[in-house]
Amino acid sequence: MGRMLGAHDSSELDRPDLNKCPDCRCFFAGDNCPLCGKECPEEMRAGNRAKVKPPKRRRGDSGRVTFVSWYHSWWCIILALIFSPIIGIILLVTSPHERSKKITVVVIGVVWLLLSTFGLSILSGILNIFDKPVDTSLSREEYIAKCEAVSVEDYYRHPDRYEDEFVTMTLVVTEKFVDAEGYKYTTYYFCSDVGGKYQIMIRDCSQDEICNYAVGDEIVIYGEGAGEKEIYDAQYDVKTGICVNVAYIEIAQ
Repeated sequence: MGRMLGAHDSSELDRPDLNKCPDCRCFFAGDNCPLCGKECPEEMRAGNRAKVKPPKRRRGDSGRVTFVSWYHSWWCIILALIFSPIIGIILLVTSPHERSKKITVVVIGVVWLLLSTFGLSILSGILNIFDKPVDTSLSREEYIAKCEAVSVEDYYRHPDRYEDEFVTMTLVVTEKFVDAEGYKYTTYYFCSDVGGKYQIMIRDCSQDEICNYAVGDEIVIYGEGAGEKEIYDAQYDVKTGICVNVAYIEIAQ
């Protein structure tokens, strides 16, 4: 009879030297199954059965319970990578986690670092490409016709009242500076009323040919109220003022 009927370990999927009962799934050397008594069919006899594929190899630690220290837990490693990358990398390398998971976390961390470092600047540059501080759908004549004449004092004292409104006023240039916005540079001027009492900051968004204005030039601007604005010039000095986004500028006659 050979081995004890049906007594095979989990790694032994087949005994090609023995017959096999299709109902009891046990192996035997005789013609009849010793459990159910049925005669072994021809296709289940030794040498006639199809080969059985061997089982896939399992990892040596499969099924084991691994206790991980709290500082090697994923939540601790991720927090360390965010707030202290060097400590996070040390914890990750010394942790017992699988190599593939460690590599995945490192790749994600590098991508996050690049995005956090350069992503905002890139996004700012992209947004500036589509930034339209003045209405470009109007012709020069239509734009100027929509502008309401306001006094510099009134605009200075009530900037919120004129935000996004079309305005025109006469100013005297007192200072020129450049603001670096993302990947492009924008020219600004500090201007005052003719008497020099009230100061307005204008953003040059000229739809005409670009023109440089000198300190002391008296200009007439046509633009849209932008409220109070804070920017940094090329030397990273902060500049604050009541701003107008200017589409057209003329030298006062």
